[in-house]
Amino acid sequence: MEVKDGRAAQGEATQRTLRAHARRMFAQKGYAEAATDELVRRARVTKGALYHHFTNKLELYRAVVEDMERELASEIQAAAAKHHDTAGRLRAMCRAYLDACSDPSVARVLVLEAPVVLSWRGWCVLAQKYEVAAFKSCLREVVAPGATRDEASDTMAQVILGALHTSARVVATAPDPKAARVLVDATIERLLDGLLKAK
Repeated sequence: MEVKDGRAAQGEATQRTLRAHARRMFAQKGYAEAATDELVRRARVTKGALYHHFTNKLELYRAVVEDMERELASEIQAAAAKHHDTAGRLRAMCRAYLDACSDPSVARVLVLEAPVVLSWRGWCVLAQKYEVAAFKSCLREVVAPGATRDEASDTMAQVILGALHTSARVVATAPDPKAARVLVDATIERLLDGLLKAK
């Protein structure tokens, strides 16, 4: 029993190490240029250990993206928790999303590459699980006419996140990211004003 538990703990540690090193490599080099030979060298594990935990590089990339999605959802939920009104929570979540995506590693992996590498559908599955779910919990009281509470919150969450993802891409690829962020913030604010007035 103790031997089995020790092996499981060692396996989990190896997997965490691989994910951590892969995350740094994907952020630095991008998916296409991140070589598995370099990854196992950096992580100080064998190639056999890599393929024991992950079928291929794409599966490892998906695991890294899911880790980052989970962290992003936690950050935007923490920002929302500091406010008691819907408008305050929603604005705080949008700011937290854009703040997180201003980190070059997050921008490269989540904003610019994940929808391409995982396919749009594959990336949407993860975004739905983490980002959309986080926004839906804030939007349940903002109900569109003729829609159920769940339908309305889901639709609004996806519309807002579509705008946020595009905004993050605009900032990440702009010659002057700071100036782009000012314009993006103003645009998101107008979008939220419209949604909240329609409440």
